[in-house]
Amino acid sequence: MCSTRFSATINPPRLSSIVENVNILQPQKSEVDEALEKTRDYWYHLASLAFAYRDHGLTPEHTNPRLTLHRIPKFQGRPRKIHVRPYGVSSIPVLCMQASSTWRLVENSSCDMIEKEITNSALLKIGTSSAIPYSFCGTVFSSWIGTTEESRIGPNYLGILTVAWCYILSARLVEIQGEGASMQCTSSETEGESLYGLQETYNLEVGEADENVTRWWIAILAQHQGWKATVKQTPEGEFLAPWAVSRTCQTRFKIQEKRYLPASVCSPLTSEQAFDALTEFACLHGLGSQLSIALMAAVTFPTPQYYGSTVQLPFPRATGGRLPTAPISLQWPSLIKELSYYMTLSCSPEVVMSTLCGSFWELEVPCNLVGPWLHPILNEVVSGTSGTVDHDYEILALIGAIRRPNIRALWIGAATSGLGPKIIQKVRRGRPPLDALAFPWTGYPQSFTAGSGPYTCVNAEYISRPDVWRLLHLPPKEGDDLCYRNRLCTPWAPCGNSKIKDCALRVTSHLRCNRHEYHFHHWNWDPEEGAIVQDYGFSTTPISTIIEYPTDILDIKKPKPFQKKELDQMASREASSDIFRWFFINGEGKPPESIYEDDWLKEIWDQDESGEEADEAVDQKSQGLVATSRDRVEIWLSSVT
Repeated sequence: MCSTRFSATINPPRLSSIVENVNILQPQKSEVDEALEKTRDYWYHLASLAFAYRDHGLTPEHTNPRLTLHRIPKFQGRPRKIHVRPYGVSSIPVLCMQASSTWRLVENSSCDMIEKEITNSALLKIGTSSAIPYSFCGTVFSSWIGTTEESRIGPNYLGILTVAWCYILSARLVEIQGEGASMQCTSSETEGESLYGLQETYNLEVGEADENVTRWWIAILAQHQGWKATVKQTPEGEFLAPWAVSRTCQTRFKIQEKRYLPASVCSPLTSEQAFDALTEFACLHGLGSQLSIALMAAVTFPTPQYYGSTVQLPFPRATGGRLPTAPISLQWPSLIKELSYYMTLSCSPEVVMSTLCGSFWELEVPCNLVGPWLHPILNEVVSGTSGTVDHDYEILALIGAIRRPNIRALWIGAATSGLGPKIIQKVRRGRPPLDALAFPWTGYPQSFTAGSGPYTCVNAEYISRPDVWRLLHLPPKEGDDLCYRNRLCTPWAPCGNSKIKDCALRVTSHLRCNRHEYHFHHWNWDPEEGAIVQDYGFSTTPISTIIEYPTDILDIKKPKPFQKKELDQMASREASSDIFRWFFINGEGKPPESIYEDDWLKEIWDQDESGEEADEAVDQKSQGLVATSRDRVEIWLSSVT
């Protein structure tokens, strides 16, 4: 491949400098057009780079999931507190464990008016009452592109490997939970053989295998639930591991062994034994980077259940994969060794989705220019322009991987499991999910809440509006009736500046302070027995969040052309409405600044007025109910005296 010199436009444009009037919300058409021109140049260059990766292979770092772990804690079982509750959009009850995160002020940013340390409760999903349905009907990465070190053509078994990883994750959770948890294969060898006599079966060579390994493969490839990992029996019912799966497609498999070895004792494979069987299978077929990407696909499995999307894995193919010329990867042993860290991430669907959606967030994009920022990538690059919709999701994953290099394997795994459409849906309207743990765990910022430099602007009469929000969001030592600690529902920064004289005391009282920053300090596991365990994460070494673009692939100074489409500002309008609504509903009413009179914010004030009328009606109705209740009590008292 030839070397290249990258255009300066490969760096994200600073859209915050485009709108000159800091007291208006809706930008002028000329300003929107300027923003759109710059973002098209940027996204088209990234898309061209993604196409080059797809056509010529990934770097080995793309398939290294270890880079994702950063400060993710190591999973601990048998918690002191568990909860059974609906989780996400699904009404399916899940089993959650309670833990917490501790955050501390950076040393030189302490202040007597705010807390020096805060601890936030958190829930991790450790059980589900219903297995996750999946099929081998997916076509994303159905032709595995491989790495630059993989040039030999061979099978694509990403889907099969992913289901096997689900078993390994489940078995490890059962082992960690200990007493009361169990693992069993529900499809016996006889049941498996009866299925394989049908037409349209897929023959799968598993090499030398004893009876237990053969039974394990039958369970992995069975239709519906081939195995069952019970985490806990509760009064509310039985809960399975978060990676319990049930295949819905009609594909039939036939196991072929080179040599069958009878087992002395028949029992479900442990997580270590299953990993050994899986790596032997991967070695037999030379699957290389597919094994690690399949792990990350399995890690994302609880996320579709949380957000109400479907799991579709690539259909197994005897061809369609690029394989290594060298034997077993040196990376493989670390996958099982560090499995407990991947489990923590996987049991946090909100962190997974926030991390992926956060790949499209940019600090220098204010709320009123979110539309021009997202339009080229979501409506022009990813919109059937790459041949098929499914190939669009491959390009989406590779662009996400370019923008967030340390979660490249997570991005590719998420696309492989079919999470691409849900990510686009969440990002498109300017309202992606936000989770405070995503930044410290993976190392990539998710929103504007972390700033830099002094609070005052060049003009000392003003303070940037994002800094106003940041200061309001600080936890005061003395509580009040305001609710600024409620988490923000959008990552996009409010635009413009505010006059200091119009700001609340809880803002102006910090103007002479060093910038206040809370950093994630540690995670707290609360085990059923023993003291709380403080977990500082996989690594405390800071990572670089600077996007480094490779220089060893095709020259992309001339980006790939895409069909331009008309822009609407709906994403900008909704992002602006969301961020200003947070300020209004948590605070002290409508501020005097003219920006709050903008039509984009009109619905906030209309809702407030209608809400006040509704409150009055509720108060009147409540008074009537109280009077009626009092009358009934008096009648009852007179009847018993």
